[in-house]
Amino acid sequence: CIGRIFVAFFSLNIYKEDNYGDISIKVGKNSCLKLTQVQLLPVEKDHANEVTVILAKGAHLEMAVVEAGAKKTVSKVKVVLEGNNSKADVSVLYFGDEKRHIDLNYVMEQKGRNTEANLNVYGALMDECRKVCRGTLDFQRGSKGSKGYEKEQVTVLSGKVRNSSIPIMLSGEDDVDGHHAVSIGKIDEEKMFYLMSRGLDLKESRRLIVEAAFNPVLDKIASEELRDEIDSYIKGRLGKNE
Repeated sequence: CIGRIFVAFFSLNIYKEDNYGDISIKVGKNSCLKLTQVQLLPVEKDHANEVTVILAKGAHLEMAVVEAGAKKTVSKVKVVLEGNNSKADVSVLYFGDEKRHIDLNYVMEQKGRNTEANLNVYGALMDECRKVCRGTLDFQRGSKGSKGYEKEQVTVLSGKVRNSSIPIMLSGEDDVDGHHAVSIGKIDEEKMFYLMSRGLDLKESRRLIVEAAFNPVLDKIASEELRDEIDSYIKGRLGKNE
């Protein structure tokens, strides 16, 4: 497989077509990094990677992650908000079908004062897929005045799916504000009825709802070509299961 990396000033897009990899990035004072990581490996491949981003004072990270390929996926993202007033916005999309195994671990370490960490995860699971997602907000000593928010929204499309969502919040400070939430459910029947009343069949309606659930992450990817490639890949996987 061929790996492609595109680099621009304060922007990095990583398109994963290799099986394993580690990436470590330091974002300087008052700098902004837009980071996109996409993994679309074929089903016969396994994938493991770890990304670490360290933010200095006033630094800002905007990160979009897509984990939609590979037979077995083990992925970790660790963001260290080391400097005061640093901020991280991490958005994640995952899709699992067949007998895929997905293991995701996202850790937001808040060390500086008045930091802000936001983690939003959107996923869809089909067939006999197994998935574990751990999201951790870690308010460490010295992080007074910091805020953190994590949310995972899972759409389950099969009764044989095995899903584990594990939100974790740790605090070594008394003056912090942290929130977490998990939403797990089937496709909204009212939405299905509305779309089918407009002439779409069951398969088309389901596909449209799943794709719409992923838009909050896809909208954060600047490259139209990459967005189209991800959309086409997920449509193809949904189509195989119809």
